[in-house]
Amino acid sequence: MGTDAFNDPVPGLPAMSQAPAPHPWSTRWAGLAHAAGLRPEQPVALGLSGGADSVYLLHLLARSAERPRVLAVHCDHGLRGDASHEDAAFCARLCARLGVPFARIRLELDPEAPGLEARARKARYEALASEAESAGIPIVLTGHHGDDALETLLQRWTRGSALPGLPGLKRNHTHASGVQIVRPLLTLRREEVRRLLRDQGLEWREDASNLDPTFTRTRVREGLLPDLEASTEGAAVDGLRAFARAVEGLEDELASRTAHLSWEPDATGTAQLPRSSVASLPQALRRRVLWRLVQEGSGGSPGRTLLDAILSDLEANRPARHCLPGGWLLDLTADELCLLPPGSGVPEPRFDLDPEARVLPVPGQLRLPDGRVLTAEIIEAAGSDGHPLDPSCVELDADQLDGELQVRAPREGDLVHPLGAPGSRRLVRFLADAGVPAGDRPSIPLVLAGDDIVWVAGVRPTDRARLRAATQRRVRIALLPRAPLTDSHPAEGRSGLTSPKHETA
Repeated sequence: MGTDAFNDPVPGLPAMSQAPAPHPWSTRWAGLAHAAGLRPEQPVALGLSGGADSVYLLHLLARSAERPRVLAVHCDHGLRGDASHEDAAFCARLCARLGVPFARIRLELDPEAPGLEARARKARYEALASEAESAGIPIVLTGHHGDDALETLLQRWTRGSALPGLPGLKRNHTHASGVQIVRPLLTLRREEVRRLLRDQGLEWREDASNLDPTFTRTRVREGLLPDLEASTEGAAVDGLRAFARAVEGLEDELASRTAHLSWEPDATGTAQLPRSSVASLPQALRRRVLWRLVQEGSGGSPGRTLLDAILSDLEANRPARHCLPGGWLLDLTADELCLLPPGSGVPEPRFDLDPEARVLPVPGQLRLPDGRVLTAEIIEAAGSDGHPLDPSCVELDADQLDGELQVRAPREGDLVHPLGAPGSRRLVRFLADAGVPAGDRPSIPLVLAGDDIVWVAGVRPTDRARLRAATQRRVRIALLPRAPLTDSHPAEGRSGLTSPKHETA
């Protein structure tokens, strides 16, 4: 046999000159894309943090058989000094090696201001959407996986989110800019992603702040979720996923009953909606559609306190005016809901409480500047059983309350020891973790006995005067929604506070 014959192709086997075998990950992006409702060849922007999840997603995109147009965007929060710069440099090198265009965006955030997690998340999504839009790309991918979705669900569950917030992370979400946010890795667990990278010898960056226990998500990730998984041998995780799917299905069904309601703007920028179209809905639907309408109209989500106040006025058929995020105003007239833009010539109402303490008589009541009323009464009930479940009402051990009760607004440096917590913490951090928006925090009444906060009204009591087995008498305190003003409101003379001028009778 001649040497030439030795090089002849063998039937059924590839020739030696043929291209090398495709990478084992070359078909994985197509499967994830189809599951997320995308075409594998669609151009996408990827939020690349340098962590395992986004790095894995970048490798899938870069090695996919379809090879879509990809723009990797790294948001540098600048909060971790040299580590932040090293993350950005790692992402730039990785993209250069894979031949993927890379953009680095620096975000300016105040690390001392409250609500850092929420502010960083909002700034990050705004930057990602803006960069994608500038590049003509309608889709932004993030590396969120199944554990991220469970952590979000547990966070929202424990802080008492309303029904629309319970499903946790959704696979697809449309940003306010119109850019679609897609999370294609939600079917994978954290350790599955890391194992896949290790098996290929691929590196990623670890964010040390992910282990910082001052962040609620860290405590859920490192404490609550592992404990649930270990104590139920994994059944709790599957149950939580099923629960999230059930809530999401219910949400979709409810949304179909309110999707037709929207603002009707006029030439002046004011928008209207018939009051009866919202008031005639069942209570649960009223809350969800008001939350959506306020968000769509003002561009900001209303906090629970504000939403409760609007609902109270709507259900009682009262005329009223409410200040919305961004300086917008909501007028409840006899026939309509009217949305007034900022600078419309109407003075904005003030909802902030007086920082000076005012006495809450026991028994008695105190009218707050925004029209809400705090009431206090003695309850002859012993023991610790039967505590009210409504967050707007609390019962405390009367014998543990030294001196008269006082009410004031939050102050810088306030500390609280929340009921059920291991110790004291800064009030501003507690309110942020409880999901109270920054704009609502100045209107949270604090009830004090002496120098100690005993109730963060509408949120949670503290450990200071909690009910005990030895309790003999209780003080019941309730936070009532604003009532219509009259010329002789019985609470005004006792509170020493000025009636708000923005409400109408």
